[in-house]
Amino acid sequence: MGWATKKSRVWELRQLTLTFLSILMFVPFLHIHPFVMMSQASKSKVRVWYAMAWVLLAVEVALFGSFIYFFGSFSRGMLLTIAGSSVSYIVGNGMLLNQAKPFLQRLELSEVRPLKWISSPNGQKQRELKAPVLDTPQLFIERLLYWRKQINNRVLHQDIDKIIRLFHLMEKKDMREAEKFLVRHSTVVNVLIQYDELENSNLRNAVTDKSKEKLVHVVRQAAIAIEQEVTEQFRMGMLEISAETDVYLQTLKSRNLLKD
Repeated sequence: MGWATKKSRVWELRQLTLTFLSILMFVPFLHIHPFVMMSQASKSKVRVWYAMAWVLLAVEVALFGSFIYFFGSFSRGMLLTIAGSSVSYIVGNGMLLNQAKPFLQRLELSEVRPLKWISSPNGQKQRELKAPVLDTPQLFIERLLYWRKQINNRVLHQDIDKIIRLFHLMEKKDMREAEKFLVRHSTVVNVLIQYDELENSNLRNAVTDKSKEKLVHVVRQAAIAIEQEVTEQFRMGMLEISAETDVYLQTLKSRNLLKD
């Protein structure tokens, strides 16, 4: 487990290589944080980061132009330009460090399914993750990953990982069935929300323990049922392929293109 994702810490550090490189580039007017932010915005598909990267780049260009203008003179303008470059370095890299966690979480999600552009990783998006109503396949996966991080139960982690993997298989095989899947199994997210509430209540008694055990059991049974559902989908697909191949071979034989 990493600091921000369920991936390894080595994986997280590798994804933040450009952030660390940007911090090392502290020499005035040689800052790369706007380009690093652009790269991260493009990979994670976050619009506000992309817009902010252009603002930071404009500031850096303006400061470099000021440096050229005052070059050769030790004037107040040159001192203000250098001070501005230092402030830009601190602000820019501070923003990169601040967005490291949501950036890593978006990259983790991209390995499960293709990302769509969002305005911001926080705010309205956070409220959508906590809402009990499901919307799209991407939001369903995001909610599962979100509640997985909030819940401190390894058994639930394993079942959630299993559900995500199975849903991804179904989505690749038949998008229409995946949409029906969301309707049939939306309760799983609601169960995770209820478990998180009980876990954060810090109430330790027979009633809460029994309730938590029941919720864990529900998720476990859901994972088993989903696995059977996906297996049945593959079985039906194999039957269709088998029937098609039988007809194909029979056609070849009827045309004397294939011997018995």
